Amino acid sequence: MAENQPQTGSEALPRTKAEGGPDTWGAFRAGCEAAPLIDPARLVGEGGLVVIAPHPDDESLGAAALLIEAGRSGREVGIVALTDGDASHPNSLCVPPARLAEIRQREQEAAVAALGVTNVRWLRLRLPDRFAGRSAGFADASVKIAAFCEEVRATALSAPHPDDPHSDHHAAAALAEDVLRLRPGLRLLFHPIWSMRLGDEEPYRCDGLLPFRVGTDPDTKARAIACHRSQLGEVVADDPDGFTLPDWFLAAHRGPTEVHVWAKKPGRLPGPDHFAALYADGNDPWQAQTSSYEREKRADNIDQLQRPHYRRGLDIGCGEGRLAAELVAAGKVGAMTGLDRDPSIIARAERRYGDNGRLSFAAGTLPLDLPEGHFDCVVVSEVLYFLDEAEIAALADRMTNQLPSGADMLVVSYLGQTDTPLSGRESHDLFVACFGDRCRTISLRVRERYLAELLRFSPEDAEATADDGRAR
Repeated sequence: MAENQPQTGSEALPRTKAEGGPDTWGAFRAGCEAAPLIDPARLVGEGGLVVIAPHPDDESLGAAALLIEAGRSGREVGIVALTDGDASHPNSLCVPPARLAEIRQREQEAAVAALGVTNVRWLRLRLPDRFAGRSAGFADASVKIAAFCEEVRATALSAPHPDDPHSDHHAAAALAEDVLRLRPGLRLLFHPIWSMRLGDEEPYRCDGLLPFRVGTDPDTKARAIACHRSQLGEVVADDPDGFTLPDWFLAAHRGPTEVHVWAKKPGRLPGPDHFAALYADGNDPWQAQTSSYEREKRADNIDQLQRPHYRRGLDIGCGEGRLAAELVAAGKVGAMTGLDRDPSIIARAERRYGDNGRLSFAAGTLPLDLPEGHFDCVVVSEVLYFLDEAEIAALADRMTNQLPSGADMLVVSYLGQTDTPLSGRESHDLFVACFGDRCRTISLRVRERYLAELLRFSPEDAEATADDGRAR
């Protein structure tokens, strides 16, 4: 953190009971407490990670979990240092601002190394501490960060939450949102740092943000924070009013998890008319009948389902019902229900397979029209990117009530261009993340044009994690 304490009227620690309306700190905190516990790699994706740090130390406080995972996995990392944090001790004569900036830069580099990140690039924008958002350099900073993300081959950009109580944190979040507009293929992740100072009724953005709890290594994070000696009262001795990280704040950052939220992607989804036009006049837009890709994918999917027999299955995005029919014909599943959005394609499935009593089909939208009942085998094939983030989260939530323990779910996602706000890979990762540790990966197949992940629903694993208090 830089210069002085964050701008807020509250000195209170987080309360034990959440209060407040739908866009308040209390509501946000309550959502975080109930959020899924996940592996940070699921949020970042397969590429590099860029973290915007308003001041040297914010990367260690708010994004340590992401950086620790990046170090362990060897992914590329970029750190955007928005300011040098040179205003934290304005009255010191022994350590003037220029000298303090040098000290804080070395501290930040040591902290990132302590988190295990060796493959790191730096973009130091040197905007004025406390006034980053009102400086001349702010205007083109988002363009520089967007280009930096390209250099790092980033799939994710992390920044403080837009309402984290500090003007430079607000500026960092605004830049991150501008970068997302410039590079819509990025995943934008926000994290709170000083928000625990807020009262539960204070305004705080919740809409369009999905929270997740991410497991971290408290000891490694503590070593990184310890590198920021200037902010711990260990460097500047002649400014008694200078900033020092308070003990209660440090204690709050020693926990086994961090909160990271997925920000909604810009753009619009195709509506019902789009699908009606695709299927008009018996058209087969996905070439389910003739495409070798579709035939080979169905065979691969059937092979990936490990168990010799499932009792009742659900095919979400069933189209003409060919996969459902082949699963039943192969004896893999006793009975299948297919769901698709367009009534005309469902009518086609019923005409083709309606005389088979073990196959049924329904038209409906997700997640509202998810068929009732319990399913021990679910296939979600190339449909998630036609949903937005809230719909994906709601679908996962609905499905947790319809999957018995031990049920298998095969998520198949197209890896090509989708022309939707979420790519196939992004929607895939977000959907799986929404289950948290209630699902575990059984097998993963990455083909040239699609990704297929077999998951086993194991809510008892999540209960065990909650019981022993550790992130897995």
